[in-house]
Amino acid sequence: MREAERRIAEGSNRLTDALHRMWSFQRQGDFDSARQQMRDVLAVEVVPYYRELALEQLSGMSDEP
Repeated sequence: MREAERRIAEGSNRLTDALHRMWSFQRQGDFDSARQQMRDVLAVEVVPYYRELALEQLSGMSDEP
């Protein structure tokens, strides 16, 4: 149970941090770097819910503000 709690906590922190960086890159108009933030999360994330959220962000990202 502790392992599951650890994975959930780490995944939540990882996704939250990546979302903040993604939004910052989007505000700067750097959509390639914004997309890379979600790709980086997907490369290591094991919690299905957080993977789903990252995929949704990645697929819904436009190329313009």
